[in-house]
Amino acid sequence: MRLLAFEKDGAPVLGVRRGDDIVDLALAAPELPRDIPGLLARGGDAMGRIATIALDPPAGAVRPAAGLVYCPPVWNAPKYLCCGLNYAEHAREGGREPPAYPALFTRCARSLVGHERPLVRPAASESYDYEGERAVVIGKAGRHIPRDRALDHVAFYAVFNDGSVRDFQRLTSQWTIGKNFDSSGAFGPDLVTPNELPPGATGLRLVTRVNGKVVQNDSTASMLFDVAELIHLWSRAMTLEPGDVIATGTPPGVGYARTPPLFLKPGDVCEVEIEGVGRLRNPVMAEGAVAADAPPVAPSRVPAPAAAPAPVAQPAKPSPVEVHYAQPALTASILAALREEGKDPDNLRLQDVRGLGEMHVRGHEATRELAMQMGIAADMKVLDIGCGVGGPSRFLALQYGCRVTGIDLTAEFVKAASTLAERLRLDGLLDYRRADALDMPFADAGFDMVWTQHVQMNIADKARFYAEIARVLKPGGKLGFYDVVAGTGGAPHFPVPWASRPEISHLATPDQIRGLVEAAGFEILAWQDTTAAGLFWSDELQRRRAEPGHEESLLGPELFLGADWTEILDNLGRNLREGRIGVIEAVCRKR
Repeated sequence: MRLLAFEKDGAPVLGVRRGDDIVDLALAAPELPRDIPGLLARGGDAMGRIATIALDPPAGAVRPAAGLVYCPPVWNAPKYLCCGLNYAEHAREGGREPPAYPALFTRCARSLVGHERPLVRPAASESYDYEGERAVVIGKAGRHIPRDRALDHVAFYAVFNDGSVRDFQRLTSQWTIGKNFDSSGAFGPDLVTPNELPPGATGLRLVTRVNGKVVQNDSTASMLFDVAELIHLWSRAMTLEPGDVIATGTPPGVGYARTPPLFLKPGDVCEVEIEGVGRLRNPVMAEGAVAADAPPVAPSRVPAPAAAPAPVAQPAKPSPVEVHYAQPALTASILAALREEGKDPDNLRLQDVRGLGEMHVRGHEATRELAMQMGIAADMKVLDIGCGVGGPSRFLALQYGCRVTGIDLTAEFVKAASTLAERLRLDGLLDYRRADALDMPFADAGFDMVWTQHVQMNIADKARFYAEIARVLKPGGKLGFYDVVAGTGGAPHFPVPWASRPEISHLATPDQIRGLVEAAGFEILAWQDTTAAGLFWSDELQRRRAEPGHEESLLGPELFLGADWTEILDNLGRNLREGRIGVIEAVCRKR
């Protein structure tokens, strides 16, 4: 079986290859996660479901492969792990002896493009080299994996081009900088299941061509450290997770070792082909140029549901809570910061804004953790109360394919969230509006799930808050929340992220919140005190800030917390450390 990823409505989705056709899994199996890490985390049942669909797909879910805009098949791997000097002759052509231990390094997601997408030769260098490789995708988590069990952890094999900027690679003893220029490597087009290949995908012919001329030609049997050994070695240091990608090294014939050197230049076409796996083809363009063969992506609006009630009218005078959160011209500031950080606001990708505005304790890590416990599916309607600028809702919509409605009391947050949703082209999945959580403009029992992070601290009438949530939830629907609570160490030090002064902070103890939630008609499915994890996160944040040369992201806390952001973060850590506040995470079900 062969899986791939392609662009649809401005976002990557998964498909199954059937000859010259593709089965769109977003249509054929909307209940499944929409990315490889999520799919593999579901276990064998998800892959079994895909195999069944591939044999007999719904007619409306089949489309021709011609004209697809390919994405890297694992565009959001937990880790991209790479191996260098894994062929003896490649080591020798670079003036080294074959190593006794492999050279291991990492790549980042933004350094990779999909099949037929342009590789970018950076403006900073003319020493841009090709490296044809085989990649492995981990399907089952593990640590200290024995060599004889390592292949049990493989979900897929694929073709990889570990494009390298050689002069930058050699600036230091670590290769990271030369391996991570934007769009310098490629991955795809297909992920191939192991049953289609020899064990460990060994003994396969690997050929790289530049402008049709063969420049690398070897067998994967020539590797010094085979797939099982690499999995074993990596897992000695770290837990391998579903969706991790391991690139296994390149054979001899690279450009820098030739006389004269053969480096990639704009206008070249580089192809890597592995017997039985596939052929990865990429044109080369100069940084800053527009790819002639890049199909335009039509912008699309994010409409409100046809039957949605009108938003609550904005009061003439903002409430004290609104005044606290207000950051004038926030949307313009976000777009300007994106540009300064080298991102194109008119062609955003989710990774450009992942975690943006998630100012709750532990940030995006906490968002992912809560989402994993909620059991979200693509056919669900989710309400995000206190959506802010939309960080969690964007993640939920793209990760699970669900429809998310976000509400917030702060008008500028709603404007920013809507603008980012438009520019990410998340058509039909996201809808934002200004509304009061105590009087929500929705019909009874209209949502499958309600999501809220760090909101109730600003709400005095918590009984009404949870009763409103119960009203808009369907029977059996779930409420997931992640909140700051009152500790036993005394009143908090102010200012803190949710309040500049005590008058707008309404903390309750964990027991009080549990009682209010149960009184509103919920049963507790999961309840966890995550204060220790929050304190560790805060301490790490402070440690990084104190490192010499540390620079804050332009999209970081100052953008959302204002000029007092350093005092605010200092107080947050101090309050956690002194037991003045705690953090809880819970999942509840409406009876």
